[in-house]
Amino acid sequence: MARRKPSRSRRSKRSNRRGGGNGEWGWYLAIAVCVAIAVGVAIASSKLISSSQFDEATLCLMGNQHDTTLILLDVTDPVNSTQQARLEALINREIASSRVDTMLAVGIVSEDPENWGEMFAKCKPKSGAEANAIYENPQFVMERYQEEFIDKVDETLAAAFAGETENQSPIMEALQALVADVPDFSNTNSDRKLIIVSDMIQNSETLSFYRGQDWGYFVETGGDTRLARNLTGIDIEIIRITRATPNQPDTAIVDGFWTRYFDIQGSNAPVVRSLGDL
Repeated sequence: MARRKPSRSRRSKRSNRRGGGNGEWGWYLAIAVCVAIAVGVAIASSKLISSSQFDEATLCLMGNQHDTTLILLDVTDPVNSTQQARLEALINREIASSRVDTMLAVGIVSEDPENWGEMFAKCKPKSGAEANAIYENPQFVMERYQEEFIDKVDETLAAAFAGETENQSPIMEALQALVADVPDFSNTNSDRKLIIVSDMIQNSETLSFYRGQDWGYFVETGGDTRLARNLTGIDIEIIRITRATPNQPDTAIVDGFWTRYFDIQGSNAPVVRSLGDL
């Protein structure tokens, strides 16, 4: 008896089943590749996250050598509202131009040594626009930047401006206290900057321009031997507050003293700008 040949429809079904098997394996392979990629991204992301751990208190990246900017505010005399607004704008521009993980520390000049040192010291974190959407939450990053950094800077400035008029302006002493509070400032090779907002009229028991005491007096009394000489290579910016007050010290005494002071301390030549209100 002759064997019947399989019909065309049966051959087509068998062919489809064989083709379907190959298609299924293709899907399995594609899924495996996708899983491998996802695992690889997860591992890479975890490594990036672990290498970018930051200190909760300072927001500084751990193990990273960061740039540092110190801001010393002389608020022993009132700063009017116009000058406050200009100063806030200047500081905001400084923050915007600084790199991520730059340490910003703020201190004040006060006749009370208890008020010396840093009032605020944190590293600039990433903003939401700088977050990596693959392994970071841009919304969380933006909130941290605003709430833990920008808002804290604003609160620090508001507290500084709220102070009362004081009888002395120990600029040198407050400056060294701020530098001592941020030890990496003197011991790092990263970019370092010191911004002093003041009329630059030193007035303390050590030296007072109001008493006509100049650099010569400072040397005669041994003041130059007490200098820390710890500002080597540091950029200095002086934002000079102009005040219309009587009995202003001789400008030659003031400028001559600070020129010699920063030269012996080893800093770069200061850049001076005025914080006027007219």
